Amino acid sequence: MSTAAILRMLNELQFEAAASLAGQSLREAAAESPERLTQAARELVAWQGFFRNNSEAVASEPYFRAVYEVLAELAGPESPAAMAAAENLAGILGSIGRLDEAIALREKVLAHAGRRFKADDPRFLRVRDGLAFLYRRAGREAESDKLHGDARLCKHLAAAAQYIRDQGGRMVSSGQPWSQNCHVWVYFDALLDCERLIQGLGLDPCVEIHDHRGTHDGSERGLVCTIHHDGVMGPHPSDSGFEKKTITVP
Repeated sequence: MSTAAILRMLNELQFEAAASLAGQSLREAAAESPERLTQAARELVAWQGFFRNNSEAVASEPYFRAVYEVLAELAGPESPAAMAAAENLAGILGSIGRLDEAIALREKVLAHAGRRFKADDPRFLRVRDGLAFLYRRAGREAESDKLHGDARLCKHLAAAAQYIRDQGGRMVSSGQPWSQNCHVWVYFDALLDCERLIQGLGLDPCVEIHDHRGTHDGSERGLVCTIHHDGVMGPHPSDSGFEKKTITVP
């Protein structure tokens, strides 16, 4: 059975049949060679699903679980293929409210990513941000804060990020939102008075204001280091409403 046929079943929401055929396809690939298994796994885990409602997401869970379990058996529970499938399963579990299992899986994936990638690698950052999101949904704010607290910024912005935390700003995301001139950007839940932060904290001339009023790609306003391409962001004033706290320097 070709991967294309399995993907067609998935797009037609035939999850039970797709799970059975995916398992068969992976076993046949494993019997051929480890390289063929890796290729087959890559093709299958690339499909992460797009669901119109919660019922469709719930129905898809056995498929994602089956792929994860087969890959853990064939490639090894700590293999990159099994971890990619685990990340897919964690995403589905989180979306349908099964947070405890989703968190346990994503914690495992993050540990794996931490062994494979540097702390500023986009693949590590995506998993860490995803786990922090699940922690927040589960009301485990302290664990989310600790994860984001591990984000490392360059020397030109580290003091600003710490000041924002000290003033009550909570970091809600960190990663690489842009494909160019973007290393590690951290996002806070508070408006940033960028002009006063630069002046009051005596930030270096390489720190500039970034002001983006996007549409489909979101809006943000904050500070960027033009040397290391790190960033400290908050919501854009035009989108934030009146309830957002503003971080400034008296």
